[in-house]
Amino acid sequence: MAELKRVKKRKLNLKAVIILLLVIYLIVMLLYTFFTMKIKNIYIIGTNLLTDNEIIEAAEIKDYPAIFGTSKKELEEKINDLELVDDVKIKKSLTGKLTIEIKEATPLFYNRNTNKVVLTNKKEVASNPKYLGIPTLINYVPTDILNDFVDALKEIDSDIIKMINEIEYDPDISNDIVIDEYRFLLRMNDTNHVYVNIINIERLNDYEEIFATIGDLRGTVYLDSYNADNIIFEAFGSEEEQTPTDENNSGGETNETED
Repeated sequence: MAELKRVKKRKLNLKAVIILLLVIYLIVMLLYTFFTMKIKNIYIIGTNLLTDNEIIEAAEIKDYPAIFGTSKKELEEKINDLELVDDVKIKKSLTGKLTIEIKEATPLFYNRNTNKVVLTNKKEVASNPKYLGIPTLINYVPTDILNDFVDALKEIDSDIIKMINEIEYDPDISNDIVIDEYRFLLRMNDTNHVYVNIINIERLNDYEEIFATIGDLRGTVYLDSYNADNIIFEAFGSEEEQTPTDENNSGGETNETED
């Protein structure tokens, strides 16, 4: 008779099973805790005009929901709907800290033609009391030139922009020939006038230094010249005596100051 082979039965290792179940339980509990952990702290940085409450309500996190229950992308999309938000970044930490970093769009000027406030991101929004202190654009500007003007003006120091009262699109035209279609006239709060074109608009950042050299005189400064070495100033009332674009003038009240 053939010899019968003995089949060994493996004994169940109860200890190993318990350890495996315990590990699975701990992983499940860790994941559960991770995904149900509520927001403990909200930090909002980079804001000036927007309030923390406006951002929290837009993100719908007023009740401090689970920090990992909502995707960063969804939160960013909700906050981006705020008109003053130019960009937003969300950061989450394992300790329940939610950081919202905002890049605000800044109000540049009030456009009288559209009754809207123009922002640095080129959006036009309804006027709001929080936008007080910005200049007013008083006439029509072609769309392409307006876009270029916004791009240039947003690089100007905000304190200088606040010194502007009115902005008028005033292209330089002589004998029906357009010499400079990008020129603007700025009427300042201190009663001075400034002619500037888009290509030279960064020279506005030197406005206070320019008029500090002129003293108590009031008049028009020409920053639209392509010669950045000289700045032409013409005191009010001297138009008939002097030609402001003539850099060789030495009489009257027309002055050249070093830039």
